[in-house]
Amino acid sequence: MSKVCFVTTGATAPFRKLIEAALSPASLDAFLQCGVTHIFIQYGTAKDVYQSSAEAARQYLNENGTEHKLNIDGMDFDSSGLIEQFKLVKQTQGLAISHAGSGSILEGLRFQVPLIVVPNTALLDNHQEELAVAMDRAGYVIHGNVDHLAPAIEASEGFRTKMAQFPPATAGKERKVKSFANIMDETVGFTDFNNE
Repeated sequence: MSKVCFVTTGATAPFRKLIEAALSPASLDAFLQCGVTHIFIQYGTAKDVYQSSAEAARQYLNENGTEHKLNIDGMDFDSSGLIEQFKLVKQTQGLAISHAGSGSILEGLRFQVPLIVVPNTALLDNHQEELAVAMDRAGYVIHGNVDHLAPAIEASEGFRTKMAQFPPATAGKERKVKSFANIMDETVGFTDFNNE
């Protein structure tokens, strides 16, 4: 049976270090331990990083006699979105790894799959770290570290059964759906004092 891990690194400025981390020996071992059979990386404009990292990963798998257990593929940016990739993850009981951009996080949360969110700490305004920590604390995602991605991959299987539903259902007789912005504000601890 196939099990897919989809890695999305961002469209406009791909997170090159995430590509390298996902294809590192420690991450490959973690994928194999979790039963992942296919890694599919959306590399955007970082095709050179993907190609060199994938080549090194395939060599590592070959040297360890596991090349037939784990396929590695990649794709450029897809202007139609990532829906098909997330559907495949859901169908195969796989997992997704994403940079900490809010659009990619939202896309992953819609499919209720284990989602590892990895902030790009090299960014000047590190809002990604804050978002990843808050979403992890609320039980929606696993906060991953680009320098040590394997532990988050290993945690993804157990997370599948305990991840919080997104968007959260509001309580009471008059159930309403909150906007993504309102949910994010509540998750990271912002309060609208004008509506209290």
